[in-house]
Amino acid sequence: MIKMIALDLDGTLAVANHQVSPATRDALAELHQDGVEVVIATGRRYRTTRYVIENMGFDVFAVCNGGALVKTPDQKTFHRETFDISNLVEVARNAGLTLFAQRDAHDIGGADIVIDTNVPWNEMTSRYYKDNADHCASNDLVNHAPEFLVAGLFANEADLKRLAQTIDENFAGTYNTIVVPHLQAGHYYCEISQSHIDKWHGLSQLTDHMEIESNHVCAVGDQLNDVAMIKAAGHGVAMSNGHEDLQEMARFVCGHNEEDGILDVVRYIREVNGNAR
Repeated sequence: MIKMIALDLDGTLAVANHQVSPATRDALAELHQDGVEVVIATGRRYRTTRYVIENMGFDVFAVCNGGALVKTPDQKTFHRETFDISNLVEVARNAGLTLFAQRDAHDIGGADIVIDTNVPWNEMTSRYYKDNADHCASNDLVNHAPEFLVAGLFANEADLKRLAQTIDENFAGTYNTIVVPHLQAGHYYCEISQSHIDKWHGLSQLTDHMEIESNHVCAVGDQLNDVAMIKAAGHGVAMSNGHEDLQEMARFVCGHNEEDGILDVVRYIREVNGNAR
C-alpha cells in the first residue's frame, strides 16, 4: 500500500497566488483522512510554504529548503541541517557577487533571509530584498553564526556558472550548485546546498520516524530538483508540465499542474491501495 504522498509545490500542487484548486484540495483531504500521510516537499522556505498549506485547509508535515528543514503540522522544527557559509561568501565576494542565505526563522527568530553587505547589490538582489522586506535582513555573512540552511545568488547566467565551477573546483564533493532561470527575464539564480541534502533526504527523516519503507511512498514533482525523491520513492510521478528528463524516470506522468493533474495521482493511489487490500 501507499502510505505517504510527497508533493512538490510550484508546478505541481500550487497554482497561481499559492492556491490549491478546490478539486485537488478536497481529494487530498479525503486521502489524508483515509490514512495516507500527505507531505509537502519543496525548495521554498517555510514561511512561503505555509501560504499553500493554509490554502489546502489542513496541516501537514513540510520538507522545505530542498530537504534541509522538516516542519511538523503544528509548525515545530522536526529536523534541521545548517552549515557555515563563510567560505562561500568569500568566493562570491571575490567574484563581485552578493550571497544571501536562508534560516529557520520560525524556530530561532529573526529574519528568514540574510543578505551579505560587502558587495554592492545588483538589481535583482535589491528587488529581492524589497519584495521580502518584512522577513529579510542584511549583515556581514562572514562573521555570521552557522545557522543557514541554503545559500543563493542572483546574477547573469555566465557569472553564476563560473561561480558554480569555482565552488566545485575548490570544495569538491561538499556542495550542490544549481543554476536556473529566474522568473524575471534576463536574471538567473544559483542555489547552493550541502552535497547530501535533497528532498528525499528530508523525506527520509519522516519515513524513518514513521517506519514507512520507500516502496510505500508516492512522490510527485515537475523539475530536476525532484529527481532524488522521484527515483527513491516506490511510486515516482512526474507532472505533464514537468521536465522531460524527470518524466522519463517516473513510473508514470500525470496531468498538468493547472488542470488538476494531482487527481490522476490520487486515483492511482486509491487503485494501488484497493488492490493491496
